[in-house]
Amino acid sequence: MSVSEDLLNALNDEDAVMIAEVMDDNMKKSVLEYEMKRLNELIPFINKGMEEAFQEDEAIVIVIDNNIKSNRVEDSYKTKDTTFTLRNENGQIIGESIYDEEELEDLRDDPDVTFLSENFVTYNNLSAYGQKQFFVMSSTTSDFFTHRDLESMVSSLTVAIPSTETDHYIRDCFDLEHDAKIGTLIIGFSK
Repeated sequence: MSVSEDLLNALNDEDAVMIAEVMDDNMKKSVLEYEMKRLNELIPFINKGMEEAFQEDEAIVIVIDNNIKSNRVEDSYKTKDTTFTLRNENGQIIGESIYDEEELEDLRDDPDVTFLSENFVTYNNLSAYGQKQFFVMSSTTSDFFTHRDLESMVSSLTVAIPSTETDHYIRDCFDLEHDAKIGTLIIGFSK
């Protein structure tokens, strides 16, 4: 059995994994096109995780059932391995997702902090007028959706979280509803 078959079998054995398939070149190309479009937004979105996943030898697309509480794609943001940040052109973090409740409470009282969502804050004192800004999504590990050590099955493995448009494209590929409680991931790996 090949390494990709072993990895696919391990993924398909997970209760929350609904779909796990090796991506063909056409799907990879479409995913990259969707992610590249995000660079043209008012505040560009750079999916570093996707870049890293596609630098690996092969890629697998997976769909996870988010109804299974311990396997929610949203939970990937709560690990120390994943970051979603707003940066300036110098690379300085001027906004970020925060999941520590105590830290969030402290920040609610800080006049130099603006909440863009329930857990995404920007630091007003760090952003300079006229300076370019961009969102950056990092890669993550498989820890948030499996207890198996997938990383030990291959020489390297990167988990990427698709942007919303890419997520919709993947759902369309598998005839899945856009509002279904599922999550999509791309796992790049090298043997």
